[in-house]
Amino acid sequence: MPTAPATSDRPKPDKRFFVGRFPVFGRVVRRFGLRGKLLLALLPPIVAVLLATGYASYTVTEEFIDIALERTVKLHTLAVAHEVEQYLDECRRDLLFLARGDLSADGLQTVFERRMGVGGKAYFELCFVPATGGDPVAMVRQGDIVRRMGADGLAKVRPNPFAQLDMLASLADGQVEVSDVVEVTYPMPTAAAANRYETRQVIRLVTRVPGSDTTPPGLLFISLEAAKLRNILSWYNSDKSPLWAFPRSDELRFSYFLNRDGWMLFQSEDYAQGDKPLTTYLARENFSGTLGKAGQEAAFRPNEKYLRYWTVVEDIRKGESGLRKVAQERGGRSAVDSYYFGYAPVVFLSVPGREPEVLGGVVFVDRSQLPVVAGYKNLDVMLFVTIGAIILISFFIFWFGRILTKPIRELAAEVNSISSLEDMEEIRLPYSGFDITTLQESINNIIRRVRHQVEEIQARDEVILNVNKRERASLDREKGVLAEAELSRIPEIVGTGPAIANLKVNILKAAQVDVDVLITGETGTGKQLVAEAVHNHGSRSEKPFVSINCGALDENLLLDALFGHVKGAFSEAKDDRNGAFVEADGGTLFLDEIQSASPKVQQSLLRALASRRIKPLGSDRELVVDVRIVAATNVDIPSLIENRTFREDLYYRLKVVSITTPALREHRENIPLLSVYYLRQAEQLAGRETLDLSKGALAKLVAYDWPGNVRELVNCITRAAVMAETDIIQVEEIRLENEAYALYPVPDAQEKDSPEPEDAPRSVPDRPAIVKPSPAEPELNPRQKEAWPQIRKRERVTRKEYQDMVGGDLSSRTAIYDLQDFVKRGLLIKRGRGPSTTYEVVG
Repeated sequence: MPTAPATSDRPKPDKRFFVGRFPVFGRVVRRFGLRGKLLLALLPPIVAVLLATGYASYTVTEEFIDIALERTVKLHTLAVAHEVEQYLDECRRDLLFLARGDLSADGLQTVFERRMGVGGKAYFELCFVPATGGDPVAMVRQGDIVRRMGADGLAKVRPNPFAQLDMLASLADGQVEVSDVVEVTYPMPTAAAANRYETRQVIRLVTRVPGSDTTPPGLLFISLEAAKLRNILSWYNSDKSPLWAFPRSDELRFSYFLNRDGWMLFQSEDYAQGDKPLTTYLARENFSGTLGKAGQEAAFRPNEKYLRYWTVVEDIRKGESGLRKVAQERGGRSAVDSYYFGYAPVVFLSVPGREPEVLGGVVFVDRSQLPVVAGYKNLDVMLFVTIGAIILISFFIFWFGRILTKPIRELAAEVNSISSLEDMEEIRLPYSGFDITTLQESINNIIRRVRHQVEEIQARDEVILNVNKRERASLDREKGVLAEAELSRIPEIVGTGPAIANLKVNILKAAQVDVDVLITGETGTGKQLVAEAVHNHGSRSEKPFVSINCGALDENLLLDALFGHVKGAFSEAKDDRNGAFVEADGGTLFLDEIQSASPKVQQSLLRALASRRIKPLGSDRELVVDVRIVAATNVDIPSLIENRTFREDLYYRLKVVSITTPALREHRENIPLLSVYYLRQAEQLAGRETLDLSKGALAKLVAYDWPGNVRELVNCITRAAVMAETDIIQVEEIRLENEAYALYPVPDAQEKDSPEPEDAPRSVPDRPAIVKPSPAEPELNPRQKEAWPQIRKRERVTRKEYQDMVGGDLSSRTAIYDLQDFVKRGLLIKRGRGPSTTYEVVG
């Protein structure tokens, strides 16, 4: 048979041997590297010996391990069932003991409290319901105390204890009946919550009280929380179990309790979590059926098609116990192929002298991995020497293979180190040889082709991107939102999203009550608009709204503007003057920049707010005023209180209701909407019509952080509308306040990886020069002064690093404010946005 001509003069005997004589094996070998081929040739014989020896040994021991596991599961299941029976029987004896004692309210409470005090069973409720005559007695345990229910409280218990009286005729003397799991609700008032209720899932034990000369006939019952029985199952399944004779492997074991009707009521849980709600999620795995029944949402009843399960239920009804080995279904949470399923009935002696009746049963599921673990241990011991030889051979194969494949691995590492298309460089390794040289040259050819294609694609993308940025931005949705906003309840506040919606809700809440309001927020966030909205939507909307800027007046002028003066109060007081308090009588007085008020003004404001009386300058007569105060500040007043520059009592007088205006960077989704809104206003100022934003201009607006917030946005839009040369405002016509980092916005995701074109502008003629101030800048706040030397040393800083520098308890908002202040002063330049934002030292 003719063969294809070889591409090299070198002979290839190995390939012809494997392909010609063993074609299948040859194809497999060619798929592996050098180390893989060596391992493939040497390890199979050793592995075959291991498998044969291990299988023979494990087969012998598996049978005996199964016998031991069956006995362990049987013992566990019967022990848990017996423990539950003993627990219920002790409850039965406690109930009969109480029934033969003093059934008065004081007597029952005394016995109840004494049994709890000496460590008796902590029953949830104890109740005596007389059939005729007498008063019912109901007590419930609330923590470590016993609460006695009055007539009003007893009427609120659900289900009502009087509903149990139907059982009176069917109960014999000394007979005790046990209920299924019942959900009960009791009023549990506390000092903090008078209408507090608690709901528990309990099991009630009921007996008949025949009556006496002092006690009318009726029913006496006690309730124990179903979680107590669940905890017995959990106890036996934990390392605190009385059957815990040896450490267990990490495998899935659990028990669950079912009633005579086949309902799974609860399952074992982590013993340390004894107060956890009842669940059945492990028990109902791989079953389908009905989840939840009256009084217990977690109960589960499998469908009738699960014959194995219903056969077990039938055996439990007959009082029979058993054990089954079940194949594990695929998709379960266990790694074993089969598991053990033990069950035992739980009986209850309702009437002494009669046969006990079956209440339900306990099922124990043990997905033991002991056969698997034992098999592994057996193989480890018996084949230790053989496995050691395999490890040693594998080590030498790996070592020699690593030396032989080192050039290929280094070549692969060089290729993997190429992080981006722009960084692709040709690879040069200090190795010779035909194979490695050919492979290296092939990769370099690919790199050269890819770099050439990337350059072409980038050039095209740059052209397309520049054209796209100059197109008209689609803002139809924003225009529609603005049209709807005019019909909204608060048209003064423009915007959508959670931040604005929360602001509007807070405005309406504040407007509904006639109390003082403190508005906090950064400069330019619309605090006066919020104040006017609170006034316009409140009960004082028909009265005056007077605004005073506390930061625009010195101390004496501010006092005069607030409280007025009488003629002759000072040399220039030619006539009487009503102050802002009098002018706003019946309405609202807005105090902007309240933090700028001097201590004297703060003292006067505090007196006026406390008494709602003012005294004009130069007057001895006090005037009663009815004024609602709305104050605003753009600083953190608690920090001013710490520095003793603002009165704490005045702060809490003003902060009856607090509203925070969000910074524009916190709701960037509204920047397009606000841009359209203020662009329509700017058109009227500029005498223009049908102005629109380009896509590039809109992207620049959205990317900017807006330290001046909405006020800065308004100025920017107005300036652009005046300076625009066409009906579409372009990106270069959007001039931001701090061009040091905002002249070119952070690129979008689609352009952040694009290289900068060679003809891109390296400087802007009208860009303001950045002058680096002295490190000892006098206007820096104490935090900035403390952190500035470290920032200069590092040459860059993030928001989190700045917080650590100044103490770690600084809020994120204050840290961002400080860093942006550094940027405004020309000390830092902001790079990036979002979580990747960094601030670099200028120069």
